[in-house]
Amino acid sequence: MSPARLVHVSPGAAHLPPEVLRLLDTWLPQQRWYPVPAEGVTHEPWLTVTFPGVADVVVALLRLAGPGLAAGSDSLVIQVPLVLTPTAEPEADTAETEAAGLIGTVATASGTATVHDGGVHPAAWHAYLTAALPEACEPEDCAELAGARRISGEQSNTSVMLPTLSAHGGRGGMLKILRTVALGPHPDVVIPEALTRAGWDGVPRFLGAVVLPVPDDLDASPLAHLAVLSELVTEATDGFELACAYASRDEDFGERAAELGAVVAQLHAVLLDALGPGPGLEPASFMGVLRRRAAEAFADVPDLAPHRAGVTALFDAVSDRLSAVAEHAGGLVPLQSIHGDLHLGQALYSPDGWKVLDFEGEPQRPVSERVAPDLPLRDVAGLLRSLDYAAAVGQATDPHWAGHAQISFLEGYREAQSRVRAEERGTRPERSEAVPRPEDTEGYREASGASTSGSGLSVATAELLLRALVLDKALYEVVYEFRHRPAWMHIPLTAVERVLAS
Repeated sequence: MSPARLVHVSPGAAHLPPEVLRLLDTWLPQQRWYPVPAEGVTHEPWLTVTFPGVADVVVALLRLAGPGLAAGSDSLVIQVPLVLTPTAEPEADTAETEAAGLIGTVATASGTATVHDGGVHPAAWHAYLTAALPEACEPEDCAELAGARRISGEQSNTSVMLPTLSAHGGRGGMLKILRTVALGPHPDVVIPEALTRAGWDGVPRFLGAVVLPVPDDLDASPLAHLAVLSELVTEATDGFELACAYASRDEDFGERAAELGAVVAQLHAVLLDALGPGPGLEPASFMGVLRRRAAEAFADVPDLAPHRAGVTALFDAVSDRLSAVAEHAGGLVPLQSIHGDLHLGQALYSPDGWKVLDFEGEPQRPVSERVAPDLPLRDVAGLLRSLDYAAAVGQATDPHWAGHAQISFLEGYREAQSRVRAEERGTRPERSEAVPRPEDTEGYREASGASTSGSGLSVATAELLLRALVLDKALYEVVYEFRHRPAWMHIPLTAVERVLAS
């Protein structure tokens, strides 16, 4: 079905009275998914989306403007679904209206209107679901919403669990409303769709998406994606919560970590086959991004100042090594599509094993960086850091818990990678290298050499690259914790110190 029949796009603040926009100015900065500090930020209406046949649901796409924020076509855009209903009298502040996401009641030129957050309102869920999977609902009724509920605790987007989808054989679905809208095809649509098309079962099956068409050119590729619908993974446990539970009991997480490592290796192999290789890594550009991120982290967090020289020295060593590889190997290290923000919270553990989800990349990174081909080692680094977090948050008393889990993850990754390569060559799998000692809490340094997903790097070069990517991730985490959870900042700050001391 053409996107023109599923959504209607209008410029500016069409269908949104100025009183509603003023109400949003106060409400938006209080939301967990709001992507920037609110001071000095204004909300500029860009586009308004409505759904044919749905009178009360209006989606505002607002550009954020303010100090340090990009402008024009590069500006940060947030999606604000609203349910606007005429109201004779202001609604009482009851538990029922709170549950429906009441934002407020305003007097407009056409009368009093009650404004609800569409992210938690069934009327908006109905509209998104109908647009993503047109055969799922009748225009005036949607039994699919029986038992639907918003997933609590999510920080970047709003997800709604749908217990049953008759159009999907009665199995459930997960509707994710993308709160930050990136121009162009969204990776959390493109990648799961490609993996589903390839028949890989390590990702929740892609079912559909809500497309924002290019105005006046509906046959063009989508201007953006607004929401994605995937199959519900039943009886699943959040990977981070699972690892924290193991850590709290000092229970060995090695088997689960090894299984996850195997799934991540398969993910990289299927992505490479489904989407093809990217360009070669250009050392100066690659290191330029790492150095810029580090400089931004030092500018934001004073506690990082003592580590500036160590970070510079490590990045200089990586730069020299990559330049030598490019010069003597006669080519550059190949890049490919990866997850981009892989941590335990982006994986679910179910009776069917691990499932990887949320392919949108790190929300604080520029979109161009999040969607660019990269080194599979970046995903490896992300999970190593996440296992460290699980040990800290789960309060493991065994000092080797994180190190052993990291080693097990890398062994699972390496062995699955060997099997994939053997299948490609039609040979038996190569024998993997010895597993580093569990008491070596930085054991991933020794194990990293076989974790390059066919990059052809030497063990020493891969180990150095992995250290740099672990450091890059830890610096990112320091900034995040400094801004949002100061009590947790010691976790990545200790990791920075540990990487630089190794």
